[in-house]
Amino acid sequence: MLGLAVLLAAATAAADTVIIADEVIFCRVVSADTNFVRLELPEGGIKMLYTRDVSEIRLTDSSRVAELVTQLPQARITLAPARQIGALDTLSRNASPTEMAARCRDMDAVLRECGRSDNTVFDLLREVDREQEALRGIWPRLGLVLCLASGTGLGGGIGAFIGEAIRPTVINCGMGYGPGYVHIGGGPVGCLVGSVVGTLGGAAIGISNRAVLVARHRGRVNDLIRKVNRAIASQP
Repeated sequence: MLGLAVLLAAATAAADTVIIADEVIFCRVVSADTNFVRLELPEGGIKMLYTRDVSEIRLTDSSRVAELVTQLPQARITLAPARQIGALDTLSRNASPTEMAARCRDMDAVLRECGRSDNTVFDLLREVDREQEALRGIWPRLGLVLCLASGTGLGGGIGAFIGEAIRPTVINCGMGYGPGYVHIGGGPVGCLVGSVVGTLGGAAIGISNRAVLVARHRGRVNDLIRKVNRAIASQP
């Protein structure tokens, strides 16, 4: 817990805070004019915002406050508080459930260490806890195994039925006029082909279902990260 707090504080110790309608961005404000605000992100890269979308900027460099007040009259320009809890980055598009669970633990730690004890923080802690519990229910392999088993069994049964219908098994008992015989129909071949097709289909369904589930949880975790960042940025 202490290591996380130190890491977050170090990562954003000299970071400016830019607040827009749906996001809180920890960065360095490079420049601003009537059209755009140019930001340098902690992880590298540049982000451009429309000036009209910026509602507040908190600067770590007091000498720049007057400059930005002139350049951005529609925004609130203030000096960032001396004690500032670090922001959490949203997840990448291919983040795994393990990464989501780790980010939930980070959110829990940040909320508990932010120094607030109001309903907003308590509600966010409950949301984070519920999401952590939901993430534990994502079994990477179980759903796929069930889909494979279902596909194999169902495909084999349907294949056997179709194969037998195309080429029925013939049983001749001889009736005393000669030896009996059995001609095996298309059932076994149909079962084999159906099992292979069913297995492939079950694998495709299982992989697709898991991808949809993981994407849904990734979106929920990112929404929580934005809520936590806004709550931390808005604290007195």
